[in-house]
Amino acid sequence: MPRSIELREPGGETLEEKTVKTYHCDLWRGGFEGVLSSGAQTFCLFIAIRFFNAGETIKALIAAAPFMGMFLSMLLLHYASLTNWKKSTWGAIPSFITGGCLLIAAWAQSLTLFACLVIAGYICRSALLPFITEIYSDNYPPGKRATFFSKPLLLSVGIAALSGFIGSWFLELNINNYHWIFTFLGLCAFAKAVAIFSMPSEPVVDSPHTNPFGNMKYIIKDKSFGYVLLTWFIMGFANLWTLPLRVDYVTAPEWGIEGSAIYVAMIITIIPETIRMILIPFWASLFDKMNFVVLRMTLNLFFGFGVLLFFVTSNPWVIGMGSALIGAAFAGGSIAWNLWVTKYAPPGKAGAYMSVHVSLTGIRGTIGPILGYWTVNLIGARNIGIVSFVMMFFATLMLIPEIKHGAKR
Repeated sequence: MPRSIELREPGGETLEEKTVKTYHCDLWRGGFEGVLSSGAQTFCLFIAIRFFNAGETIKALIAAAPFMGMFLSMLLLHYASLTNWKKSTWGAIPSFITGGCLLIAAWAQSLTLFACLVIAGYICRSALLPFITEIYSDNYPPGKRATFFSKPLLLSVGIAALSGFIGSWFLELNINNYHWIFTFLGLCAFAKAVAIFSMPSEPVVDSPHTNPFGNMKYIIKDKSFGYVLLTWFIMGFANLWTLPLRVDYVTAPEWGIEGSAIYVAMIITIIPETIRMILIPFWASLFDKMNFVVLRMTLNLFFGFGVLLFFVTSNPWVIGMGSALIGAAFAGGSIAWNLWVTKYAPPGKAGAYMSVHVSLTGIRGTIGPILGYWTVNLIGARNIGIVSFVMMFFATLMLIPEIKHGAKR
């Protein structure tokens, strides 16, 4: 371990001790997050569609819930800075609320109550992201952040695939078993809150803005940062508006597939999460060494071809191949999405930069599913796959002038 992280902090812990403790807590967080991730990807929409016969508006809102939380994270970060509470405390509170919402949703008797609780729960699950990134920035050595982050992510992805399989098998036995699945999801959210709360951290830095959206100024002040965000918005929108449509495409009767719970879990969770788990160490090593912009361009192409293959046919093998490419893209995309601001942000600004990035992801992720459901009814699933591929390819070409800046970062 480098000498620079062995210096003792005012609180009594050396930076090395903080790194080790953060890493161990993050392993627990990653494990419980894997279970919650399988709920977001598979079970929430599956139950809404198959058990409650939800309409398009409800389906779009459930799919958009994690992204609403991302958008609201900027407000949470702003008002959290007024309290002088630790970053770990503010990271734990939303997860605790998620647990309560999912426990009540598990036994809700109406679609309205189920949907409201699931939406609220997954909004809170995403709202904590800037606090976690700040903790990583504070406690992990700059040249090894992806290495430390990749292990909990690997655990999260592996558990997501496993819990997706077990949960779908449990639903195949009896769809009413979803009560117990969502009860378990709620308990995992509580445990995740404990893991985050246990991370060593400092109080949230006071916001220099009176406006809760004041951090948006960094889009203009840091032109390179703003330009990458623009390309990411185009690419991300093309990806995120298809996210709930993947579940709908292999589930809803209008597309002619009507897959079983196991088939849906295999395509939506098990295949992509397994590929993701295998490739995370590879992408993590590249993130710490490679020009970030070139890495981002490569990931864009993986996403583009994956989405294209997913929607161009009803052949399960081709859909599975597209799902595998999407999983390979998410392996690197998860690391890049969570850590890239640490390459761009000045010291002490990682949380502020991350709040901008997360909020913009929230905007495209909130409007994306709504527009996706509307558009797919106009042009069909195959054409939406083609349009998404074209948008991702265009966003990749836009990054070419930024390659020289990526090398400096």
